[in-house]
Amino acid sequence: MDNTEIKDKLFSVARLEGAVQHYAWGGYDFIPRLLNIENRGREPFAELWFGAHPKAPSILHINGATMPLDRFVRRQPTAVLGQATTKRFGDTLPFLLKVLDARDMLSIQVHPSKRQAEEGFAREKALGIPVDAPNRSYKDDNHKPEVHVALTDFWMLHGFRPEAELRRLLHSVPEFAPLAARFEKGVKNLYTHIMTMSQERVDAILEPLIKRLKTTTPRDRDQPDYWAFKASETFPLSGGHRDRGIFSIYLLNLLHLRPGEGTFQDAGVLHAYLHGTNIELMANSDNVIRGGLTPKHVDVDELLKIVNFTCGAPQVLRGEQASPTERIYETPAPDFELTRIVLAQGQKLKWTSRSAEILLLLDGRVDIESQDGVLTLNRGEAVFISANAGFKVTALCESVLYKAGVPL
Repeated sequence: MDNTEIKDKLFSVARLEGAVQHYAWGGYDFIPRLLNIENRGREPFAELWFGAHPKAPSILHINGATMPLDRFVRRQPTAVLGQATTKRFGDTLPFLLKVLDARDMLSIQVHPSKRQAEEGFAREKALGIPVDAPNRSYKDDNHKPEVHVALTDFWMLHGFRPEAELRRLLHSVPEFAPLAARFEKGVKNLYTHIMTMSQERVDAILEPLIKRLKTTTPRDRDQPDYWAFKASETFPLSGGHRDRGIFSIYLLNLLHLRPGEGTFQDAGVLHAYLHGTNIELMANSDNVIRGGLTPKHVDVDELLKIVNFTCGAPQVLRGEQASPTERIYETPAPDFELTRIVLAQGQKLKWTSRSAEILLLLDGRVDIESQDGVLTLNRGEAVFISANAGFKVTALCESVLYKAGVPL
């Protein structure tokens, strides 16, 4: 739907309706409860998007009219995004905010740099591959750095383990003995060998491992054996073959994050979300290059060009307390900044937006007062805030909000 009232009138604050993604790995309960809707059919609710990505733009609601956010931003980008943002990122909202609920494991994956994304997108476009084709790797021409903060206990893989850990692991898993010599020439040599060796060789190594794990049924989520066994059950290949993505479960750092903790995934960092719910903020992109544990397209050649083969322990983010009510999860990414806001009942917070912002209420109830009037937000609701807008948030009960903006 479209409406000239939205087209032509700039506002300070407006309601923003998110877009749900029903990927197969999604949970059944968290996002439906957040949105206060029933899910009697047990449909997977994997992600809730708030942003202007053309694949699933959020919908603005103001004065009884609606418009996709991406279209609205293009109408008057400088006024909506702010001059500094449009100068750097053009007429597009540079970030995408998500609620993500992983019931099952996501693919082993990596995201490209800006240059790699531009080149890959142009190359696939020249080849005539439709953007929505299942064998297409690049959905747009943007990079996809991302930060996330756990809302529940959250397990993930992130980057290659420190070299000493990798060496011990390769010698402690008996089935990996044939791979140990490869690692002596470096993790790049080892991972390239794993991703390019024949399926027959993959099966010869992984089948004995899976058979051994079946005799014990691992139950400790803080150990790679648990996830390797789960992956073997979740991602069976036709013909009884084994998915080579299982190797990555052992090669990458296995993290157990508690609520409030997170990580930053820059271009090239091999990673996978395994289980849990989080808030995720990223550049406005949907580019994912996969390396296994998925029925989707796996492009090994492109993956190996993008992966960062640095070994080491990842940094766990806990945020910096910027004020008594605000905790900022800073990253090197110029596209976005994530802030967690906690307000006690009756507490007020005033600020003027420097860039366009999205404010999502995760818990509680708040009033948002601006020059356009007062909006009341309930749990799971969000607003879009134009640049240079002054407003006040009042907590009607204890409330938790997440704010996405640009770190100008």
